[in-house]
Amino acid sequence: MEPTDLVLDMEVAWFNISKLKEDVSPFGNVIEGSKMETYVQEWHHPGNLTPVQWDDLSPSSSLETYTDGSKLQDKVGAAFCIFGPQLTEEHQYRLSDHCSVFQAETMALQRALTWKREHFREDHCNIYSDSMSVLMALRNYQVKNNAIQATRQLLDDSVSLHWVKAHIGVAGNEAADRAAKEAPQKEVVDVHLGIPERTLKRTLKNELLAYWQRDWDSREEGVKGLFTRNLFPKASLTRCISNPFDIQVATNHGLCPQYLRKFNFRDCSCRCGEDSEDDVLHFMTRCPILSHLRHIIKRDTTSL
Repeated sequence: MEPTDLVLDMEVAWFNISKLKEDVSPFGNVIEGSKMETYVQEWHHPGNLTPVQWDDLSPSSSLETYTDGSKLQDKVGAAFCIFGPQLTEEHQYRLSDHCSVFQAETMALQRALTWKREHFREDHCNIYSDSMSVLMALRNYQVKNNAIQATRQLLDDSVSLHWVKAHIGVAGNEAADRAAKEAPQKEVVDVHLGIPERTLKRTLKNELLAYWQRDWDSREEGVKGLFTRNLFPKASLTRCISNPFDIQVATNHGLCPQYLRKFNFRDCSCRCGEDSEDDVLHFMTRCPILSHLRHIIKRDTTSL
């Protein structure tokens, strides 16, 4: 579990990012909050909202378009491929490196719809995507993404959307996948989009963890927390100790003689009389009175 002071710094930083759209550096490195992808809400009359439907039917013989997005080695690309009776085309776009796969998949579909409207406005077209998340977002009436909203507005009765499972040998999907993976090799970025909210949150969390680890590693003798650091040298966002007895062991602040003497609660010592420390480690590893219990614990742990 993260230290409370660092969590508070992170929450303040996230407020400045999400509400004020400011760049922040709570833990050293700058996080570009000013470039966050924003949602500008537009009101639409419910009667003007067209239901978006899609299915998983197999390709037919009419005009077919396959879309795909890819992110490899921090490079992002989108592409769509058109297959028709007398037409075969491939279109590739490189996106900003901070973009997500969801943004790439959305942009591929949006560009395919734009191309279809410009070249075959009245013709029917089947568009296939292997991104279930994008198709589900299009179906949702409560849209909170401008790219999804713009894509919805390009849909009409001349377009049928279909979901196709990726990497099962569908020729059009494989072609779009290859094109999307090649798109980031372009030298110039074609599509500039904001940084996704999830990416900024993940970056902020990673910065907190890195700062916490640096602080953990730099602790010297006499500083609080050294006992716990020796048990858990690596900072973790998932470790959470809630059992009070486990906490006593992890912090060396249990009801043992050393702790009681340190804070003048009681002047006592272990009955074995063999160790002046009388701390948690004494009872866990050295006290002869408890040797039979340690034997049981060691025997149980070897069978795990």
